[in-house]
Amino acid sequence: MRVRYWGTRGSIATPGPATLRYGGNTSCVEVRSDSGALILLDCGTGAHALGQTLQGPCSGHILISHTHWDHIQGLPFFAPLFVPGNVWHIYGPRGIGQSMREVLAKQMEYDYFPVALNAFAAEIHYHDVVEGGFSIDDVRIKTQYLNHPALTVGYRIEADGATAVYATDHEPNNADAGQGCCNGAEGGDIDHVEFLRDADLVIHDAQYTAAEYPAKIGWGHSTIEYVVDVAIAANVRQVALFHHDPSRNDDAVEGLLAAARERAEDAGSDLIITAAAEGQTIELRGAADDARSVPFLPSSLVKPGGDIEEELVLISGVGEAECAMLAAAAKADGIPNWSELSPEALKITAQGGNPSLIFIGDDIPGIDPIELSRELRASQSEIDRQIPIIVVTDQANVDPERGEAAGVTDWLTRPFSIQYARSRMRAWLMRSMLRWRKAVLPINEEARLEAVRSLGLLDTEAEERFDRHTRIAAAALDAPIALVTLVDRDRQWFKSHLGFDFSETPRDIGFCSHAILDDAPLVVTDALSDDRFAENPAVIGDPHVRFYAGIPLKLANGARVGALCIVDHRPRTISPAQLKMLQDIARMVEEELEQPATDTTRAAS
Repeated sequence: MRVRYWGTRGSIATPGPATLRYGGNTSCVEVRSDSGALILLDCGTGAHALGQTLQGPCSGHILISHTHWDHIQGLPFFAPLFVPGNVWHIYGPRGIGQSMREVLAKQMEYDYFPVALNAFAAEIHYHDVVEGGFSIDDVRIKTQYLNHPALTVGYRIEADGATAVYATDHEPNNADAGQGCCNGAEGGDIDHVEFLRDADLVIHDAQYTAAEYPAKIGWGHSTIEYVVDVAIAANVRQVALFHHDPSRNDDAVEGLLAAARERAEDAGSDLIITAAAEGQTIELRGAADDARSVPFLPSSLVKPGGDIEEELVLISGVGEAECAMLAAAAKADGIPNWSELSPEALKITAQGGNPSLIFIGDDIPGIDPIELSRELRASQSEIDRQIPIIVVTDQANVDPERGEAAGVTDWLTRPFSIQYARSRMRAWLMRSMLRWRKAVLPINEEARLEAVRSLGLLDTEAEERFDRHTRIAAAALDAPIALVTLVDRDRQWFKSHLGFDFSETPRDIGFCSHAILDDAPLVVTDALSDDRFAENPAVIGDPHVRFYAGIPLKLANGARVGALCIVDHRPRTISPAQLKMLQDIARMVEEELEQPATDTTRAAS
């Protein structure tokens, strides 16, 4: 995989003699896989120069992180879009009530630009993305929302055995982390570390320093201190400082680079740190025998089935001024249904009103918002417990461990602007509007993953000792699909897959990812009527799952490493006797899991 920088500047282009080394064009990065797949990350002013090099027939894919001007301004100047016969796909975060095409068209309206979007002569396909994954040829891509005053996604790109992450325009969730204090990270920062985990290259927004950050809180950008810290925590091999502030000349960027390297050295890390420079090319090479070449089911290209007019936002315990900002943010996105309630009224309405998002503040004396979240979760059904609960409070009051135990989804910390609240509300609502939920991580996730990998089975070839059990399960319960699944960090991989062509799927769409959360069997009689799965890509598309029954697979040490499951394309029930039979087969699979292989066909692919 080859990565080349065409634009590295943030906010506004600053070409000139003071920016010759690192460049003055705004965000644009070219990625090419060994097979020839061409991907652009953002289309800032740097895209113009790239377009001039792409002569003749040329097709590819443009991944937009968000639609602020410095990330899309090069689109009308990207020459390949005006060549008949070219085919280009443009991806970007799906807005509330607006498609990516509609948002991009606005910068080319009559009042702002002389050429309209429909002037493109190439064949253009627009794709709206949410959090999840999809594939482009042999390239696997994961998306995750970033923390910015616009709905913004980061892209994790896996190809040729290597991984590159593009995470620009992202602010620490914990303001202290932006100032170089990383103790007690918020859940959002923990998720961000996992998104970067083990990457060969991370291209990361590093617009500010810790000294500058207090005056920039809420502007949606990272500090070099934060970037170094999260890269070290994520075991990243190389990080490139990106989105250089327009006020910095080349010497100033050099100074930030030196400070970042010193911070990593003081931490005892061998992290490689560079500053992204226009024209620089990086070759990334992974293991030649990487077997993970099957495509993602497109979990991030799913369109939410809900209507924003039907979404309900509940607010309780939030101060008057902050409540007004949340209401203004909701109104700006056309969300008509929001209610400010007392804590007691909130408890009642949250159970019967089917809200999509709940804000709880700390403005009512004697009411602890974390404890109120705990009370709400205790009274909710399993499906309702997926509704995001956001606590509005000061940074000093954020308690990730206690909040997680009480069912707090996220934190909105002061100070925040209407724009910031709006973008965060969009991300939370987009997750809520999708009628499928990725499973939460088990509390002992790292120990569980270690147990999975200790088996030595991931990415090995099929073995009769497992295949016989899926054949028996499918025949005994009259099911077209039976699987032995191991749940890895970001995928569920099938040691045996009868009636199913894929050898793995993304973890975020996996039913088995839910099954490992409890010792009890997971039975879904009709996925289309279950808000955890109704719009899951595996339900609305291939393999069209309607029924699922999964038994968690446990090792002797208690670690739940995967599941034995049966799947059907039609809704159905399962009798107690049938469920017991499936459990008995699962116990036999567990015995095989911890047995050494005796079949010579078992060899790492």
